[in-house]
Parts: sequence; structure tokens; C-alpha cells
Amino acid sequence: MAKTQATQNTAEIGIQSLEVTLRGRNGSRLVIHAFAEKAKQEIRDKQQKKAKKAKEERDPEAEFRAARYVDEQGRECAPITAIKKSIITAATAFDDLTKVGLRQALFVDSVASPGSDLVPIEKHDGTPALGSMREDAVTIGINTRGLTYRPEYREWQLRVRIEFNPRLVSREQLLALIDHAGWGVGICEGRPEKTSALGWGRLERAQG
Repeated sequence: MAKTQATQNTAEIGIQSLEVTLRGRNGSRLVIHAFAEKAKQEIRDKQQKKAKKAKEERDPEAEFRAARYVDEQGRECAPITAIKKSIITAATAFDDLTKVGLRQALFVDSVASPGSDLVPIEKHDGTPALGSMREDAVTIGINTRGLTYRPEYREWQLRVRIEFNPRLVSREQLLALIDHAGWGVGICEGRPEKTSALGWGRLERAQG
């Protein structure tokens, strides 16, 4: 046990942290689409070769609510992994950083909910943000068109703490990565790096 503890302490020597508030860029909404439990159950049924049920009448309000991420306190959230993935993807714009190296150099956590895999979505004044339902036409499969119902947030911010290994990525490099991720990668639905490139989910560091 003592040896394990010593190993853990050695690995953490020199690790630094940075708290940052990430806000949606002017005009860039945040659109969330969680994997609904109903959709998961349909996949389980298909894998277990259960008989298909007749399609129920669609309930847009229920689909909208199911597309949200909600934590144990009832706050609407975004997945913390979306932020780390965005920062790591931004490494492609830097000659001296690699995505593989960054995966080992960063740990992203929620300030408001440490240790959770969700980060609460807030308004700029720090109060909980509530998503409004939006309806969008989407392509399902190759040629099928359909409608999807998801929450969107016009005013939004995410407060995160990033632990990083300065031997692998400096504070200045990390800040540059965050800035580029916010400008050219984005998070969640319709972000710039995706084929749809709707310009949603773009963010910037709040000053002050």
C-alpha cells in the first residue's frame, strides 16, 4: 500500500491546475443531444433479437427532455469529455503538440461538480441555464430525412478546472489550445469541426 501511495505521489509531482470559464462566442448557441434511454433500449432489444414494437406516436417534448444531460441536482449540463476532446483536437493546429501526448497531459474537471462527468451549464451571471426546445431537420442513414428535438442555450458558460503536466504542455500552450478549440473546433452539436459546420458550440475564455 505504501509503495502504491508513493507511486501516485511521484506521478502528481509538478502537476499544475488552471480554472477557466468558457463562454459561448457571440451568436454561437450550444446545442446538446444526449443518448436517450429509449434509444439505448431499442438497441438492446435489437441485439437480443426481440420482436419489434409498433412505432409510438412521437412526443417532441419528451424527446427534447430526453436529449438533455441532467445531474443529480437537476441542473442541465454538458459532458465534460466534450471539452477535453475539443482541446485535444485543437492540437492538430500546433507543430509541437500531438493528440496522443495531450491525452496523457490533461485532466478536465467541473468546478461546480468536481469528480462528475458532467459540467453544469450556466448563464453569464452564474445562475443555471435552462434549454429551450429546437426542431431541426436531420439526415438519418443515407437518404432518409427526419426531425430531431434538442435543447439549445443562447447564453451559456461552463466553469472547468484543467490539471496539466507542464513537462508535456506549458500553461501558455494550454491557453493557446483552449483559444483555438473555442474558435475552430467547438463542442457538442453543429460544432465547426463537424461536416454540418453550423458554427454552434464555439466558445472563448471569459476575461476577469
